[in-house]
Amino acid sequence: MTRSDCCRTSPTASSSVAGRASGVSESDLLFDTRAWWEYLRASPVGESLRHRYLRGGAHRIHTSVITLAEISAKLWSEGHGDRVSATLGSIRRLSHVWEVDADIAQDAGAIRVELRKSLETASLADAIILVTSRRAGARLVSGDRAFTGVPGVIRE
Repeated sequence: MTRSDCCRTSPTASSSVAGRASGVSESDLLFDTRAWWEYLRASPVGESLRHRYLRGGAHRIHTSVITLAEISAKLWSEGHGDRVSATLGSIRRLSHVWEVDADIAQDAGAIRVELRKSLETASLADAIILVTSRRAGARLVSGDRAFTGVPGVIRE
């Protein structure tokens, strides 16, 4: 784990973004767990994401609360439980975090069925994250194979 122990900040992300019911904005992006993990590790992909989307204030970054749970689990499983609070705090400062509400939960079931037509291992978390990006009016930034060929997804 690098990225200054997961706590580098950026002045670009808005923390007070109102929900959008429809339409996808070019400036709104939802980072999934893989995108955030690459950023936190400062991998080549993560550095590319930082340079293209997290600098300069041109993009509003969104995150699903599911991603926070997945990052927490990853850190704990790798023996970095002491970094969970700071890491999730950094993500919250850099992005608007979307909670899972009843509408997102309802839509996620159908989306998981659709995702599994292309990849049998697509998870309910993948579906929730995709539904959340659509609810936010944001393009989804992901390297996850579950989103291959899905409209509105930027594959990294």
